[in-house]
Amino acid sequence: MKKLISLFVLFCSLNSVASIAGQWTGFGTWKFQNKGEGARCMPMTMTWSENKNTLNLEQGYFDCEMVGLDLGSSIWTKKGDVLFDENNNEIGTYNGTQLNVIIPSPNEKTKISVSIKREANHIDYEEIWFNEFEKVYIITGRLFTSK
Repeated sequence: MKKLISLFVLFCSLNSVASIAGQWTGFGTWKFQNKGEGARCMPMTMTWSENKNTLNLEQGYFDCEMVGLDLGSSIWTKKGDVLFDENNNEIGTYNGTQLNVIIPSPNEKTKISVSIKREANHIDYEEIWFNEFEKVYIITGRLFTSK
């Protein structure tokens, strides 16, 4: 019986962390066309929240040497594992530990792919700005939380 209770508690605690909600701080790089070492991004910060129906990027900022990226905020609607933007367009998937979306950029010819994978107390972040010809910017990072 003790083993059964222990397994149940372990299962519940693992499920409670199945989320990217929280405050994240870490480091990474920003590369142009994936050339060279790129600019170091330190710190990289993000704040996410979620409830049953939405996933929210509340704020974020990447300080990458001579360049900074203010992530602003985004609210996406969840329907199962599928995410939708404010116009009800399907933009990607999210299952609590992995996020994959493609969203528009300020340049109409470029799109942004964002991928996040959570493991334990960190997330691996990848953001690629791309057009039909090339990957223009590649931003990667590892961010940590106390949750």
